[in-house]
Amino acid sequence: MSENEQLSATYELLHADAASPVMISLPHSGTWIPADMRKHLLPTAVLANTDWFLPALYDFLPQTGFTTLINRVNRYVADPNRAVTLDLDHDYRSATIYQRNTFNHPLYARPLPPETLQSRLRTYYWPYRHALTMILKQKQAKFGHAYLIDLHSFAQYPHYPGIKPKTIVLGNDHDRTTSKIFRQTLSAAFVAHDFTVENNFPFRGGDITRYYGHQPNITAIQIELRYDQYIDQRSFREEVLTRHQTDLFCKAQDRLRFLRDFLKQLR
Repeated sequence: MSENEQLSATYELLHADAASPVMISLPHSGTWIPADMRKHLLPTAVLANTDWFLPALYDFLPQTGFTTLINRVNRYVADPNRAVTLDLDHDYRSATIYQRNTFNHPLYARPLPPETLQSRLRTYYWPYRHALTMILKQKQAKFGHAYLIDLHSFAQYPHYPGIKPKTIVLGNDHDRTTSKIFRQTLSAAFVAHDFTVENNFPFRGGDITRYYGHQPNITAIQIELRYDQYIDQRSFREEVLTRHQTDLFCKAQDRLRFLRDFLKQLR
């Protein structure tokens, strides 16, 4: 789908009625941008740090039959992994609608007007969040408990340039959105498949993980995968990515397939 093509749905929902309490969420993998937004972007604006290619990387999860919600809209339009705030002074770590990119460079010549912010919330933010809420409530009603797995990727640890990042970061708000045992078990499974794991640093889980994971009978965890494990074995700069290294991508997918069996065991 081209970036200027009319979007027929802001998200893709697969296997809503799956016979499993597990819900897979990919809120930052969308690349579509509305034409009105593109018209107002600065020529220098770079929409970097998307969770590139994750729907394809993890396609074995919906293929297995897990309920999967995929955002089709770019996080720079409206970020469903943030709490709602229209404060223009917030940066991407807490803003719902960014005024600057993740490298702190301006996106627009002037601040977006309030009516644009409200319109984007209605059209691009709330549909994803309402779908998440609806499916999780259905799973709670059917199974008594729901598991939310929020999938992300990253290039490096932001604001910590001197620290070599691990290949996986698990975020569960310091064992507040899952049990410690759940996190440790998942961490051990990643290590057994040749990943290195950091816990809750520098990503403790975004608003999706924390908002839903703090609710009764929901276990929520964020999984961050480092870019060089599946895209290309290089350093990444402020850039938009359009391709990945095929062999590396396939090897990463094979290493990640253990998640299928791990999630099947959840009841």
